[in-house]
Amino acid sequence: MRLVWLAALGVLAVVMAVFTPYVFRTESTWQSIAWSVMLLGTVGFIAALVRAELLIRSLNQRGSDISET
Repeated sequence: MRLVWLAALGVLAVVMAVFTPYVFRTESTWQSIAWSVMLLGTVGFIAALVRAELLIRSLNQRGSDISET
């Protein structure tokens, strides 16, 4: 289930990145800055979720290795 949310957020980040040049051309400076902050926040949040997912998987593998012995 977690991978579904990561994929959805990844699609959102790609769509935002595609629209970034349009936003920079048509919007004011402050709106462009706000857009950039939102894009960077989305990418940072996705990176944190991926890191958490990898950490959870490694902890689950360690837990299953300990319980087998």
